[in-house]
Amino acid sequence: MSASSGPARSGPTIDETQPHAVYSPTPWSDDVWFMAHDGRCLGWILRYAEGDRQLFGVYTYGCDERGLRVWVASETTLARASVYMGFHVRELLEQSKRLGPDPVNPLGLHERRPAPKNP
Repeated sequence: MSASSGPARSGPTIDETQPHAVYSPTPWSDDVWFMAHDGRCLGWILRYAEGDRQLFGVYTYGCDERGLRVWVASETTLARASVYMGFHVRELLEQSKRLGPDPVNPLGLHERRPAPKNP
């Protein structure tokens, strides 16, 4: 995180930014985790390799018109991906509202690309 030089703005409350992460793998794969807030899935984290680098992609809960989850960001560790999701709770919930239903099973549904823009 970098410091900003603009006026301070109040952020979300702690209960909006501290969802619990499930640090054990999902039943479907050792490389997929989900994160929940107040009993609701915020999104998925998928471990993947890009060249020699191991990354953890953050994906929406909800699918686009092709039935794929939408990539939001990538981080270098599971902990950093979880922190990213915790800091962006509102955005993840809003983005999920604009997407189609999520079939829950995370295998084969991830694609790294930007989310659709607001119409």
